[in-house]
Amino acid sequence: MQTIILIRHGYPLSWDEKLKVRGTPPHRRLDPGLAAIGQEQARLGAALIAAGGGVDAIISSPFRTCLETADLIAAASGAPIAADWRIGDVLLSTVLGSPFSPTSTMDPEWAERRAAAGKPSHPESDRTIQERVAKTVIELKARKPFDQRLVIVSHDIILKELFKAMTGRAVALDWHPGALTLLKRDKPIDRQWRLSGGFADCKHLGAADRTEPVEQIVHKYHPLDSRS
Repeated sequence: MQTIILIRHGYPLSWDEKLKVRGTPPHRRLDPGLAAIGQEQARLGAALIAAGGGVDAIISSPFRTCLETADLIAAASGAPIAADWRIGDVLLSTVLGSPFSPTSTMDPEWAERRAAAGKPSHPESDRTIQERVAKTVIELKARKPFDQRLVIVSHDIILKELFKAMTGRAVALDWHPGALTLLKRDKPIDRQWRLSGGFADCKHLGAADRTEPVEQIVHKYHPLDSRS
Protein backbone atom coordinates (compact mmCIF):
# COMPACT_ATOMS: atom_id res chain seq x y z
CA MET A 1 0.00 0.00 0.00
CA GLN A 2 1.25 3.47 -0.89
CA THR A 3 0.36 6.20 1.57
CA ILE A 4 0.65 9.90 0.72
CA ILE A 5 0.25 12.58 3.37
CA LEU A 6 -0.45 16.04 1.96
CA ILE A 7 0.25 18.85 4.43
CA ARG A 8 0.22 22.61 4.10
CA HIS A 9 3.07 24.63 5.55
CA GLY A 10 2.54 26.31 8.90
CA TYR A 11 1.53 29.91 9.48
CA PRO A 12 4.15 32.24 7.90
CA LEU A 13 5.83 35.14 9.66
CA SER A 14 4.76 37.56 6.91
CA TRP A 15 1.03 37.17 7.66
CA ASP A 16 1.39 39.01 10.97
CA GLU A 17 4.51 41.10 10.52
CA LYS A 18 4.97 43.66 7.76
CA LEU A 19 8.35 42.65 6.37
CA LYS A 20 8.52 45.35 3.68
CA VAL A 21 10.38 47.77 5.89
CA ARG A 22 13.77 49.37 5.48
CA GLY A 23 16.54 47.06 6.62
CA THR A 24 14.72 43.78 5.96
CA PRO A 25 16.77 41.69 3.48
CA PRO A 26 14.93 41.10 0.17
CA HIS A 27 15.06 37.33 0.49
CA ARG A 28 13.32 37.57 3.86
CA ARG A 29 10.56 39.72 2.39
CA LEU A 30 10.00 37.47 -0.64
CA ASP A 31 10.46 34.16 1.13
CA PRO A 32 9.66 34.43 4.87
CA GLY A 33 9.90 31.59 7.32
CA LEU A 34 7.36 30.28 9.81
CA ALA A 35 5.91 32.35 12.61
CA ALA A 36 6.09 30.86 16.11
CA ILE A 37 2.55 29.50 15.78
CA GLY A 38 3.45 28.10 12.35
CA GLN A 39 6.32 26.18 13.92
CA GLU A 40 3.94 24.80 16.53
CA GLN A 41 1.49 23.76 13.81
CA ALA A 42 4.29 21.94 12.02
CA ARG A 43 5.40 20.18 15.24
CA LEU A 44 1.85 19.01 15.92
CA GLY A 45 1.56 17.70 12.37
CA ALA A 46 4.93 15.99 12.71
CA ALA A 47 3.85 14.30 15.96
CA LEU A 48 0.63 13.06 14.34
CA ILE A 49 2.53 11.68 11.34
CA ALA A 50 5.09 9.97 13.59
CA ALA A 51 2.33 8.43 15.71
CA GLY A 52 0.66 7.10 12.57
CA GLY A 53 3.66 5.06 11.53
CA GLY A 54 6.31 7.57 10.54
CA VAL A 55 7.32 8.34 7.00
CA ASP A 56 9.89 7.07 4.48
CA ALA A 57 10.50 10.30 2.55
CA ILE A 58 9.45 13.94 2.46
CA ILE A 59 8.95 15.96 -0.73
CA SER A 60 8.78 19.70 -0.13
CA SER A 61 8.17 22.90 -2.01
CA PRO A 62 11.45 24.86 -2.09
CA PHE A 63 9.92 27.85 -0.29
CA ARG A 64 11.18 28.48 3.23
CA THR A 65 7.82 27.97 4.96
CA CYS A 66 7.55 24.49 3.46
CA LEU A 67 11.17 23.52 4.04
CA GLU A 68 10.95 24.62 7.67
CA THR A 69 7.76 22.58 8.05
CA ALA A 70 9.48 19.62 6.40
CA ASP A 71 12.46 19.99 8.75
CA LEU A 72 10.23 19.56 11.79
CA ILE A 73 8.55 16.50 10.25
CA ALA A 74 11.97 15.04 9.44
CA ALA A 75 13.18 15.68 12.98
CA ALA A 76 10.30 13.54 14.30
CA SER A 77 10.65 10.75 11.74
CA GLY A 78 14.24 10.79 10.48
CA ALA A 79 13.07 10.82 6.85
CA PRO A 80 15.11 12.52 4.10
CA ILE A 81 13.81 15.72 2.46
CA ALA A 82 13.86 16.50 -1.27
CA ALA A 83 12.94 19.96 -2.54
CA ASP A 84 10.92 19.91 -5.77
CA TRP A 85 9.77 22.98 -7.66
CA ARG A 86 6.82 21.11 -9.20
CA ILE A 87 5.03 21.40 -5.87
CA GLY A 88 6.27 24.94 -5.27
CA ASP A 89 3.99 27.93 -4.91
CA VAL A 90 2.48 29.72 -7.89
CA LEU A 91 4.79 32.31 -9.43
CA LEU A 92 2.99 35.50 -10.35
CA SER A 93 6.03 37.23 -11.83
CA THR A 94 9.76 36.80 -12.34
CA VAL A 95 10.48 38.20 -8.89
CA LEU A 96 7.50 37.97 -6.53
CA GLY A 97 7.85 34.92 -4.36
CA SER A 98 10.51 33.25 -6.50
CA PRO A 99 13.16 31.39 -4.52
CA PHE A 100 15.23 31.39 -7.71
CA SER A 101 15.37 35.18 -8.03
CA PRO A 102 18.70 37.04 -7.62
CA THR A 103 17.94 37.36 -3.91
CA SER A 104 18.79 33.68 -3.51
CA THR A 105 22.48 34.60 -3.65
CA MET A 106 21.93 36.56 -0.45
CA ASP A 107 20.81 33.39 1.27
CA PRO A 108 23.40 30.73 0.30
CA GLU A 109 22.35 28.10 2.85
CA TRP A 110 18.80 27.94 1.48
CA ALA A 111 19.92 28.34 -2.13
CA GLU A 112 22.01 25.17 -1.73
CA ARG A 113 18.99 23.23 -0.45
CA ARG A 114 17.07 24.26 -3.56
CA ALA A 115 19.82 23.43 -6.03
CA ALA A 116 18.20 20.20 -7.20
CA ALA A 117 14.61 21.44 -7.04
CA GLY A 118 14.43 22.37 -10.73
CA LYS A 119 13.91 25.70 -12.42
CA PRO A 120 10.40 27.18 -12.57
CA SER A 121 8.84 29.13 -15.39
CA HIS A 122 7.14 32.44 -14.73
CA PRO A 123 4.66 33.91 -14.83
CA GLU A 124 2.34 30.92 -14.52
CA SER A 125 -1.20 30.06 -15.55
CA ASP A 126 -3.75 27.40 -14.65
CA ARG A 127 -2.33 25.23 -17.42
CA THR A 128 1.30 25.41 -16.33
CA ILE A 129 0.35 24.66 -12.73
CA GLN A 130 -1.69 21.64 -13.76
CA GLU A 131 1.13 20.39 -16.00
CA ARG A 132 3.73 20.37 -13.26
CA VAL A 133 1.32 18.83 -10.77
CA ALA A 134 0.48 16.10 -13.31
CA LYS A 135 4.17 15.26 -13.68
CA THR A 136 4.46 14.90 -9.91
CA VAL A 137 1.50 12.51 -9.80
CA ILE A 138 2.97 10.39 -12.62
CA GLU A 139 6.23 10.04 -10.67
CA LEU A 140 4.35 9.13 -7.49
CA LYS A 141 2.59 6.32 -9.36
CA ALA A 142 5.91 4.99 -10.64
CA ARG A 143 7.79 5.40 -7.36
CA LYS A 144 9.52 2.30 -6.01
CA PRO A 145 9.30 0.52 -3.71
CA PHE A 146 5.53 0.81 -3.84
CA ASP A 147 4.93 0.17 -0.14
CA GLN A 148 6.01 3.58 1.16
CA ARG A 149 4.68 6.39 3.32
CA LEU A 150 5.43 9.76 1.76
CA VAL A 151 4.81 13.31 2.94
CA ILE A 152 4.29 16.19 0.51
CA VAL A 153 4.62 19.68 2.01
CA SER A 154 3.21 22.41 -0.20
CA HIS A 155 0.82 25.36 -0.57
CA ASP A 156 -2.97 25.74 -0.63
CA ILE A 157 -3.46 26.03 -4.41
CA ILE A 158 -0.93 23.30 -5.25
CA LEU A 159 -2.29 20.88 -2.65
CA LYS A 160 -5.82 21.25 -4.01
CA GLU A 161 -4.53 20.62 -7.55
CA LEU A 162 -2.65 17.56 -6.29
CA PHE A 163 -5.72 16.24 -4.50
CA LYS A 164 -7.81 16.67 -7.65
CA ALA A 165 -5.22 14.91 -9.84
CA MET A 166 -4.75 12.06 -7.35
CA THR A 167 -8.40 11.38 -6.48
CA GLY A 168 -10.41 12.85 -9.34
CA ARG A 169 -12.30 15.00 -6.81
CA ALA A 170 -12.16 18.79 -7.01
CA VAL A 171 -12.36 20.76 -3.75
CA ALA A 172 -13.14 24.41 -3.10
CA LEU A 173 -12.42 24.49 0.64
CA ASP A 174 -9.43 26.49 1.86
CA TRP A 175 -6.57 24.33 3.11
CA HIS A 176 -5.81 25.44 6.65
CA PRO A 177 -2.14 26.08 7.56
CA GLY A 178 -0.78 22.90 9.13
CA ALA A 179 -3.78 20.81 8.01
CA LEU A 180 -3.15 17.42 6.44
CA THR A 181 -4.88 14.88 4.22
CA LEU A 182 -4.14 11.15 4.10
CA LEU A 183 -4.43 9.34 0.75
CA LYS A 184 -3.89 5.64 0.06
CA ARG A 185 -3.42 3.46 -3.03
CA ASP A 186 -3.80 -0.27 -2.39
CA LYS A 187 -2.11 -1.66 -5.52
CA PRO A 188 0.28 -0.32 -8.18
CA ILE A 189 -2.41 -0.85 -10.82
CA ASP A 190 -4.79 1.52 -9.03
CA ARG A 191 -5.06 4.72 -11.04
CA GLN A 192 -6.25 6.89 -8.16
CA TRP A 193 -5.75 7.29 -4.45
CA ARG A 194 -8.59 7.11 -1.96
CA LEU A 195 -9.15 9.56 0.87
CA SER A 196 -8.55 8.07 4.31
CA GLY A 197 -10.09 10.20 7.05
CA GLY A 198 -11.07 13.85 6.65
CA PHE A 199 -10.00 16.31 3.99
CA ALA A 200 -7.47 18.92 5.18
CA ASP A 201 -7.86 17.75 8.76
CA CYS A 202 -6.79 20.29 11.38
CA LYS A 203 -8.20 18.72 14.59
CA HIS A 204 -4.66 17.92 15.74
CA LEU A 205 -3.78 21.64 15.90
CA GLY A 206 -5.81 22.35 19.04
CA ALA A 207 -4.87 25.77 20.44
CA ALA A 208 -2.56 26.33 17.44
CA ASP A 209 -5.59 26.50 15.13
CA ARG A 210 -4.62 29.87 13.62
CA THR A 211 -6.13 30.41 10.20
CA GLU A 212 -5.03 32.40 7.16
CA PRO A 213 -5.89 36.14 7.19
CA VAL A 214 -8.69 36.90 4.74
CA GLU A 215 -6.61 39.44 2.82
CA GLN A 216 -4.04 36.74 1.98
CA ILE A 217 -6.54 34.46 0.25
CA VAL A 218 -7.12 36.69 -2.81
CA HIS A 219 -5.20 35.22 -5.75
CA LYS A 220 -4.51 36.90 -9.09
CA TYR A 221 -2.38 35.68 -11.96
CA HIS A 222 0.15 37.84 -13.77
CA PRO A 223 -1.74 40.35 -15.99
CA LEU A 224 0.51 39.60 -18.96
CA ASP A 225 -0.25 35.90 -18.93
CA SER A 226 -3.10 35.42 -21.40
CA ARG A 227 -3.43 31.72 -20.53
CA SER A 228 -4.84 32.43 -17.08
